[in-house]
Amino acid sequence: MTISPGASRLPIALVEDNERLRTELAFHLTYAGYAVTGLADGAALDAHLAGQPCRLVILDLGLPGEDGLSICERLRQSRPELGIVMLTARGMAPDRLAGLRRGADAYLVKPAPAEELLAVIANLLRRLGPAPAAAGVALPSLAPAACWRLDARRLTATTPEGKALMLTRIESQLLQALLRSAPDPAGRRQLVEALGGSYFDFDEHRLEVAISRLRGKLAQAWPHGQAIRTVRGVGYMLLQRWQEQAVA
Repeated sequence: MTISPGASRLPIALVEDNERLRTELAFHLTYAGYAVTGLADGAALDAHLAGQPCRLVILDLGLPGEDGLSICERLRQSRPELGIVMLTARGMAPDRLAGLRRGADAYLVKPAPAEELLAVIANLLRRLGPAPAAAGVALPSLAPAACWRLDARRLTATTPEGKALMLTRIESQLLQALLRSAPDPAGRRQLVEALGGSYFDFDEHRLEVAISRLRGKLAQAWPHGQAIRTVRGVGYMLLQRWQEQAVA
């Protein structure tokens, strides 16, 4: 997956009460270059919008408390500059019409492919154009997407804030394998082979211990979200954006 044209860390609010889906969607959006804030309901969205810049909202319908249709309608009245994409399991024609009539710019049905969501967002942002300052909160001038950086030759990883930490060779090899698979998960066999072992002779407990230690090291250096997620029955995947330092 490539960085979306014009993304440049534009702020997006993602309102989804399913934590697992919210994490997965936030990963894809962050990997594409957007600055994503995941929120569980309308109250959390209101608190976020009160003090943070936002250009676009991705909104589920079946939310705890206030439902997505009501949220959409009042956002359209109070913040007409916002882009609103509805992403919901309700796919019947009357549901689509209700969402669009209440103010959504686009309506997608779960499970929508990540590439389709990114294309809809990019098209919508092109139509919306630059955002005006609203309610005294101006959109900041943001640098290109911040991310982790891996230098496998020097066995170092650098946080999005620029803090460097030393890696063991095994940790570096694991990160290289995870990075090659991103945004998809890396299978256990793939990770074992990246460590130079044979999957059939390898003690998987060693892999689990190595991943656990790597997670702890990354979390200690940058405690702003889980870095590696276990994908049950498959392996592991990166939850934050990484770039690998080119070898000179």
